[in-house]
Amino acid sequence: MTNEHVCPLHMAGLLDNWVRRLIHNPKKIFHDLIKKGQSVLDLGCGPGTFTIDLAKMTGEKGKVFAVDLQKGMLDLVEKKADKFKIKDRIIVHQCGKDELGLTEPVDFALAFYMLHESGAPESLLKDIFNILKPEGKFFLVEPKMHIKKEVYLEAVENAKKIGFHVESNRKITASWAVVLKKVI
Repeated sequence: MTNEHVCPLHMAGLLDNWVRRLIHNPKKIFHDLIKKGQSVLDLGCGPGTFTIDLAKMTGEKGKVFAVDLQKGMLDLVEKKADKFKIKDRIIVHQCGKDELGLTEPVDFALAFYMLHESGAPESLLKDIFNILKPEGKFFLVEPKMHIKKEVYLEAVENAKKIGFHVESNRKITASWAVVLKKVI
């Protein structure tokens, strides 16, 4: 599920720092989407930019699957989870290049600035749809600086063909963003 545009480990600091957290504040972005006790998929989690806050939001009975292609990014997530004493809520998983490799159903899936990095976005959308529980939500966010609106809209249309329904469009700084819902 990758191509040559995957953000390398040496750039992890650009993905997770105080400026990024100011611009993309997890508590503001996810406050109405995440509930206590939920299971969450943080796909392309990188160094855990959102993982820790998602785990805090799901509470002690919730869990977050931090999924990334790069083991080094997952190592950074584990260190942060240990620092915040929430390691028991976070399951790190290294996905393959062409498959997610998870089977446990989740209530919520997040792909923040990563679908465009996938070499097979339609296949990835199908994997996300399949892992979501009925009525589960998928939050797709793509960067305006890298992705043209037409490409983003095509991804949304592909998601709809798979079975997702648009629940709401979101305003996220410098981003295209939509909440999709799995309806069966």
